[in-house]
Amino acid sequence: MTTTSIIASIISLILLHLAPTSAMATPTQNAKATPKPTLGYWKIRGLASAIRYQLAYSNVPYDEEVYEQGDGPEFSRAAWYDVKHDQGLTYPNLPYLKDGSFSLTESGAIQRYCAKKWCPTLLCDDDMETYGKAEMAWGVVLDIKGFVATQCYVGDGDKKKLTDAAIPRFGLIAKELIENKFIIGDRICCADFAFVELVEVMDFISDGEIFKEYPSLKTYRDRVFELPRLKECLEEEKRLTFNNKVAKINNM
Repeated sequence: MTTTSIIASIISLILLHLAPTSAMATPTQNAKATPKPTLGYWKIRGLASAIRYQLAYSNVPYDEEVYEQGDGPEFSRAAWYDVKHDQGLTYPNLPYLKDGSFSLTESGAIQRYCAKKWCPTLLCDDDMETYGKAEMAWGVVLDIKGFVATQCYVGDGDKKKLTDAAIPRFGLIAKELIENKFIIGDRICCADFAFVELVEVMDFISDGEIFKEYPSLKTYRDRVFELPRLKECLEEEKRLTFNNKVAKINNM
């Protein structure tokens, strides 16, 4: 073997050993970028705000498919109804989430799915008692939200009357938040994203009266929106109305 061929062999061996770290791509580098999930909902805050807060907190980019209700007096929902059964949804409804080939509806299911996939600590299922408290708190939040939202749509439009009827329903959670940083203690859970939006709604309906009655809710609200990316998300939410156009109480 000549000196030249020996040198060439040595160079080839050196390049072979260098290849895995400098020239060969890893499977991750070769993989296509994961497509963003898509959130579909009305052009309002409504049930989607909690999901958007949670996605922002979890640092998950996403696309949106937005449907706008028509103006009165008809308040047409054709923008959604005309395509409702063309979305490939098992139970067609708004909001919906499309994540690759998988899709689902129902806001609570969407929040749990997003937590399980992108931020599992939000489920609090590493401890059964904490998990139970988180699920219990979520149920309480949904009960209050159901009452407030229903009155915004089917009530007489009297904000003062709704304020008087709704504020006492916040009392038990407000009491917990005197000592707790978040609904169930020192850690945030999915229910917090739903509750902080409900507090936002009641701040509007009551013209700030809810914070006078329960200062702990103001402290809580400010604390949540100081979390990473939440303040920016809130500014985006403020561009939208709380309820759809047909509602009798709305921030239009």
